[in-house]
Amino acid sequence: MDNVEGPGKLEEWVSASRLANPDKLSLRHLGRPMIRPCPPEEPSRQYFEVGAAVEAWWNNCWWESFVLTGVSLSSNNDTYRVFLPGECTFENLHCKDLRVAKDWIDNTWVAVKPQPDILSVVRSCLEQREK
Repeated sequence: MDNVEGPGKLEEWVSASRLANPDKLSLRHLGRPMIRPCPPEEPSRQYFEVGAAVEAWWNNCWWESFVLTGVSLSSNNDTYRVFLPGECTFENLHCKDLRVAKDWIDNTWVAVKPQPDILSVVRSCLEQREK
């Protein structure tokens, strides 16, 4: 691993068989691996329901997220308010930066269940953060 103060890039070695830790709110599938193949290409989505499980492109990587609400900033710019439970934060992201969330379980893509009662999940996360 390169020095954090040096000019090189940092590297982290992770076992391909290593399982992901359970997510803070137990919303994702247990036994999912940390490393998975790229999800299949899907047509661009124009609309996500409130509570839809999505992966959001934010800070140069994909984050587990849930749609809170759709926000129309202009007629040509569809943006959604999403909740990132791992970071316990909210972001407004363009539709192009969202994809349907799926976990790789036993060599099969499995959809992550939507959370129509997402506000109770958000409340739980915020309460845990305050402790």
